Amino acid sequence: MALTADAPLPELEGVIRRSRALEALRRSARAQVARTWLTFALVVAALYLARPLLGAAGWPVFFGSAFALFVWALMRSQAAARPYREAYRQEVLEPLVQAVLPGFRHDPEAGLPQEVFLTSRLFPTRPDRYASEDLFEGEVEGVPLRFAEVHAQEEREECDNDGCRTHYSTIFRGLFAVAEFPKAFTGTVLVYPDRSERWLGLLSRSLQRLGGRLRGLGLVKLEDPAFEERFVVYASDPITARYVLSTRLMAALRAFRDRHGELYAAVLDGTLYLAIPQRRDLFEPPPLWRSAVDVGRLRAYAEALRTMRAVVIELGLNVRVWGERALRGGSGPSEPEQ
Repeated sequence: MALTADAPLPELEGVIRRSRALEALRRSARAQVARTWLTFALVVAALYLARPLLGAAGWPVFFGSAFALFVWALMRSQAAARPYREAYRQEVLEPLVQAVLPGFRHDPEAGLPQEVFLTSRLFPTRPDRYASEDLFEGEVEGVPLRFAEVHAQEEREECDNDGCRTHYSTIFRGLFAVAEFPKAFTGTVLVYPDRSERWLGLLSRSLQRLGGRLRGLGLVKLEDPAFEERFVVYASDPITARYVLSTRLMAALRAFRDRHGELYAAVLDGTLYLAIPQRRDLFEPPPLWRSAVDVGRLRAYAEALRTMRAVVIELGLNVRVWGERALRGGSGPSEPEQ
């Protein structure tokens, strides 16, 4: 379940002790970075004051030297912070991962390929910028699960009397997960947050603008009013939607949404894709200017990892006893056999 500010978190006891042990390393790195930027500021100030002595070459020399010094200071600062950041990952983040998701592999530099994001068909706009990091891979009760942080952006141009400006708007930012779905079927089911008619209107126009990227999917109305209040469903056909979205799974999705917040889900040919929006990067060490003993940040890490474990447990992906009846024209949905 979602954590409150004072909720007990047994997983944090050990990592808090380890984070305290990193305080000396953090202070040392912070001091090195501060000295580096102080040196940069003093030298740039001296170059500025000496500029008149160089005559016509004064400004070019100043700007060229200032840029070179900035690059030097940036690289030196990153090098000074690297030992602390690596130690924090190894001594704090990795033990926390193993406490919540035993056996999972975490690669901070890797992510989910853009092709996986597009294959889900959840977001019809093709990103102009795509970044993914902090890839986690492993199994929860025998179910393979992969997830990573994803930030997909769309380029937009705005024009007015002063000219045109290009900026990037977020398509999706948060945790994106891929897991095996326990029901065998062929087809596509997309589950979106039911925000409002306004949002759905934007989606409809987006689909038209993209030449029918999701062509062939239709809006499906289901018999669960509580589910309909929270989600809107598109599917390749209503029979597939009702087969996939059993009464049990709809109840699980409702509960998951109420516990963990907004979500997007896609089930395509035996694979579940789940997108959970987040507003910030989760699996990063705290800045050098903040204490390594950041309990709030550690709680956010643990809650995110628990949420991803809940993808398997709460949605019942680990339940392997499912009806094997194949989809046939006019046949009803098959419920899990318990």
